[in-house]
This record gives sequence, structure tokens and C-alpha cells, in this order.
Amino acid sequence: MMNRIGEINFKEIKRISPSQFYSMKNCAYKSLLAEAFDKKPLLPLSPNAYFGTVLHKILELIAKGVVKNEDDFNTEFDKQLKIVEEDLQENSFGFFVPLQKKLKNFGLKKIQLKRHLRNEPKQQANLGDINFYSERWFESEDKLIGGKVDLIIENNDNIEIIDFKTGAITKDCLDDEGELYSDVKEEYKEQLKLYAYLYFENTNRFPTSLSLVDLANQKFMVTFSEEECKIIYDEAKNLLKTTNNCISTKSFSVTPTEVNCKYCLYRPACSFFIRKLETDFSFNDVFGEIKDVKKFQNGNVSVFLQNGTRQLTIKNFNSEKFDELSYKRKKKISIYNLRKESTDFVYSVTDTTMIYEQI
Repeated sequence: MMNRIGEINFKEIKRISPSQFYSMKNCAYKSLLAEAFDKKPLLPLSPNAYFGTVLHKILELIAKGVVKNEDDFNTEFDKQLKIVEEDLQENSFGFFVPLQKKLKNFGLKKIQLKRHLRNEPKQQANLGDINFYSERWFESEDKLIGGKVDLIIENNDNIEIIDFKTGAITKDCLDDEGELYSDVKEEYKEQLKLYAYLYFENTNRFPTSLSLVDLANQKFMVTFSEEECKIIYDEAKNLLKTTNNCISTKSFSVTPTEVNCKYCLYRPACSFFIRKLETDFSFNDVFGEIKDVKKFQNGNVSVFLQNGTRQLTIKNFNSEKFDELSYKRKKKISIYNLRKESTDFVYSVTDTTMIYEQI
């Protein structure tokens, strides 16, 4: 069946999390759509994202002391991987299974993850008065901001907040002289500063250090001041308020860009993005009216869309799609997660391609 988006019932966002703040700041409408659809994505994530949930869960279990050695690691890794893959099968994303065959760096990331085990004996030997708190929940007094901190290490007056990341932590930047340097991504800095203020509000103490740890067990420090943390904290609360106000006023302000839209899992429900597809052909998504559908001798099906003066060709649908697409002639549809061919306005279907009928 072809997917359809009915009337969208927007709901107030009750709480903003530190991990959500940067995304909401860039496109509040995306957060409203996510809330409207109960945070159930309208498009599949990349296989890396699903694998990332496995990696992060193992990091959590290592930090909690549940996974202590390589035997524990292998048992728990296989268990978590099976959970994710069974979930993918149940949600019609079985084409991602097994994840090991869909990811080029599957083995490398597993090896990198094991490096977190090697420090375990040393940590246990030097515990002393050090307290470790894993996956600890903090929220503001008014409950408008809240989230789980991956790891807190309290050593008398030294308090470190650590966030684990399974992807790239830094990005390349240019300084004032035009020289290239590497810096922690801004969204991760702001996330940690929000955690710092939440920690302060709950304990009346500020952490002394904020850091990020990647899969290779490299640590990246984030500098901060108490004033910076308070400013971002207030900004997050104000953002939540203004975003919710948009529901009653229906004054949604959206400027579709590649950065905000390319990986958004709710773009099939975004009228602003679909309108952009009417004139912008830079995305791997298309919009148009079905003019023709053809089935070839090899069983592959191509659909031809009319978008203004442009005719778009989308190739390599399987034969099962022929009747459904033919029945929808003269209907407007949008197709997501395509692959561009070398010829202009020609696209091919991928494993994650999805079609939505426009009502």
C-alpha cells in the first residue's frame, strides 16, 4: 500500500531534552512533526543509526559494570544486535538484516568498542572515593528540560560529566587566518552545557569538567563557564515555549535547507519541504504527478513524473509496484531516498525508498 499523510494533529511538546535542543533550534517544525507522529519516523533511518543503538547500549552496560570482560561483551553484543534486527524485521525494514552485511565498518566499530573494556581493571583498582553514576536522569524543577547523562564521575570536588558518541565528534573548521582545525561539533557542546546546568539545578554544584568519549575511547574536553550554561538553559526553555505557541497561532516559520531537511525523518509530512521539491532538484527526493508507468521484460518498473516542465524518471521498482503505480496515474506523489543517476532528472530506487501519496 502507498503511504499517505492525513490531517496532522499537532501536540504540545511537554519537555525538551539536551540532545534535542540543537535540532529544535535549527528547525522547530521538525520537532512538532515528531511529536505529532509520536516520535515514530516516517522514513527508515540509515543502518548506521540502528547499529549505533547497539553500540551505545553496550557502552552503557560497560559504564554500569554489567559488561566486565570479553565474554560478557560478546554475549551482550549478540543479544543487543538480535533485539535491533528483530525490531527491524517487525517494522518491515528487514532489508537491513543482517546489519553486519550492510555496514562496511561493522567489524572495526566492534573492535573499537572493545577498547572500553581494557580500562576496566585499572578503574576498579583505583576507585577509592570515586563514585560512578551511569544513565542518571536529571530534569529542571519545572520539568521543561530533562535527559539522561551517560556517565558522571564524582571524585570529591572533581565532577566530570561524560557523554558517549558512536559517530564523529569533531568537524573541520576554519580559523580567522583561514587555517583548518578540528573542533567538537556545536550541538555536542550545547548538549553537555545543558546537562551541566541540570546537574547544578539538582545538586547545587557545577561539574568541573565536561567531556565526550568516542568509540575508540578518545576523550574530547568541552570548555564552559557557568554563565554559558545558564544562557543555553534559558534559551532552551524559551525555545520550547515559542515552539508550542506556534500550534495555537499556526504561524509556522520554516526555511527548508539541505542541512535541516536531507536527513529529516518527517519530511513526507512537511508541506514546506514538498513545496521546495517542486523547484529544487538537488535532493534525493522527488515530487510530481504520475504521467506513465512502464514494466520491462526483466520485470523492473519505471515511473514517470511530471513536475512543472520537467519529466522525472524513477527506475528499478520491482514488478509488484506496477499495478499500484498504474492505478495512481494522474495522482501527485513524493518519493524519498532515491539515488541520482548520471543523466539529469533520472533516479533509481534504493532499499530505503518510500512513496507517499499527496492528498
